[in-house]
Amino acid sequence: MAGLLVSATPAQAHAVLLFASPAIEGAVPTAPKEISLVFDEPVQAASARTVRITSGSGRSVPVGSPSRSEGGRQLIVPVRGPLSAGVYTVLWKATAQDGDVMGGNYRFAVGSAAADLSAGMSGSQQQVSGAATTAVLRWLLFAAFSLVLGGLVGERVAARHGITAPGPWVRAGLVSGLTAALGLMVLIAGGGSLIEGIFTPSGSALWGGRAGILAIVEVAAWLVAGMTMSVAGRRWQPAAWSALSVGVVVEGLRAHPAAASDVWGPVLITAHLAAAAVWVGALVHLVRVGVTRRWDRAFRAALATYARLALALVGAVLLTGTLSGLLLLSPSDLLVTDFGKVLAVKLALVAAVCGLALAARRRMARAAPGSLVRAEALGLAAALAATAWLSVTQPPQDENAGLPFAPPATGAAITVGGRADQIGIAATASAGQVVLRLTAPTTDLERPDSRTYKASLRLADAAGRTRTVALRGCGEGCFYAPMTWKKGTNLLTVRAAAEGWGGGKETLKMTWPVRPDSTQLTRTVRAMRSVKAFTLHEQVASDTTGTATAPTRLELSGDRFVDSEPYAQGRATQTSRSTDAEGRTVLALGYPGERLALELTLDDRGRVVRETLVAPNHIIHRSFTYRNTSEEGGD
Repeated sequence: MAGLLVSATPAQAHAVLLFASPAIEGAVPTAPKEISLVFDEPVQAASARTVRITSGSGRSVPVGSPSRSEGGRQLIVPVRGPLSAGVYTVLWKATAQDGDVMGGNYRFAVGSAAADLSAGMSGSQQQVSGAATTAVLRWLLFAAFSLVLGGLVGERVAARHGITAPGPWVRAGLVSGLTAALGLMVLIAGGGSLIEGIFTPSGSALWGGRAGILAIVEVAAWLVAGMTMSVAGRRWQPAAWSALSVGVVVEGLRAHPAAASDVWGPVLITAHLAAAAVWVGALVHLVRVGVTRRWDRAFRAALATYARLALALVGAVLLTGTLSGLLLLSPSDLLVTDFGKVLAVKLALVAAVCGLALAARRRMARAAPGSLVRAEALGLAAALAATAWLSVTQPPQDENAGLPFAPPATGAAITVGGRADQIGIAATASAGQVVLRLTAPTTDLERPDSRTYKASLRLADAAGRTRTVALRGCGEGCFYAPMTWKKGTNLLTVRAAAEGWGGGKETLKMTWPVRPDSTQLTRTVRAMRSVKAFTLHEQVASDTTGTATAPTRLELSGDRFVDSEPYAQGRATQTSRSTDAEGRTVLALGYPGERLALELTLDDRGRVVRETLVAPNHIIHRSFTYRNTSEEGGD
């Protein structure tokens, strides 16, 4: 079982902002029409004020209501107000799967203000909104589970030895648990603020996502437990246990390890919390019994019975705690990350408590271990506090971990393509990043998502510098890398491989910056349709390492040719215009959804004289010769 747990897919417990558009610390030439935030897990808009934009002078820019896409991982907020040239700060809030409201900020520039980004803060700042309040409420919640569940167990242990008083602090635990559960629910409704949650709550934040619904279920569980215990008394104790069990399961579903493993994470935390609650609560009750009875012989007999139960509980706590910890961090992260340091404090407290418990058990044979048992109970309360703070601390992030999906383009983008052996390559470049998508042929007996792809990348920029670029996976055949583009021609050397299909190397030419020009494409389509007849030489290949096939000669009209092209309507998803060494206009066209990339070289009339079309399963080179010698444009 430990092997299954350790090999679970890594994930972050708190939602982490991966990408933004406009890009974090990036610049756009014109004002954006929307703000896009992409997270590593599904999130819910914290409130109507999920995103706020402020200018350098502190002026707020009006924005619209947020919407979600990409399986809930992307928040999109329309920009309603004008953005003149300058530096702007985006302040955002989003409710994560575990119920914590994450908040942060980053900057971007519009127009000529990009240079101003070099001063002041950089990158994206993010944290749990209302972290201290959340931690206190979680500690109160964990303590409430202990007082009720553990208190009832402690009462039964004492009753076996004829001890019936004092009763456990069940009523105090039920009130505390309901208060804490309500507080956590209000925090979600208020986007991390108790004040906003009370006076201006967001219903969509509660009902529109998993975290809010789990919070409502937990409040209902505490209400049912409180009502059954208050109205029906001990006769309905099993119903109260069932309701509180639902609350424990809810905590397991929204705890950190649940983000790392959908199955084992909740199971481990549910077992961990249940065992810890009984361990702590039963001990607290027995301490009260010991004080009341002055640590007499009957009490010491009850404490000995509890000691045997506690041994099993401690084993369960240590085992589930260790395995759930392995889901979130490696031992090397224990003392070098914030999460690891808090976890180390918790482990130290648990170890100290175990030591005190052992000393108390040894002392029982000779005298009442009053001071040791009290210290043990206080140590467990401190361990619960460490657990509560751990719940609002971000686990360490693996910077090389695969992404759940390809990041959206930031600003103007262009796709170029090529082939490495039988593997198609489409590279989409935008500000600060490149996304590679690889495609290998599919047989009738094989699913396209059943193979493993590998890729490496080297960049030779316009200044002549060459470096290896680290890639991160972003899905089936998808790889992402942050990129600093240099003005001019950037050469991307891609080594690609796919299981069962070999691989090879291809160099792609990326001209930067992207210069969108849809009007030129419209003119080119019009110019091509005006051609009555021309000669087309076409060479198609699906394997770049094999023997080249002879080109096919075709006699076509402009209309017939254009109607067969993806740009027949004069539109492309992406366009970029540049000039080649001979001064001719070159249009790069990208259709990233279809993994299509085209490069059109134009003559002075806007007609195509050369075309390269790269599709997932083939590459086509075309050369055009026009009939009138004075108008000839081909080679």
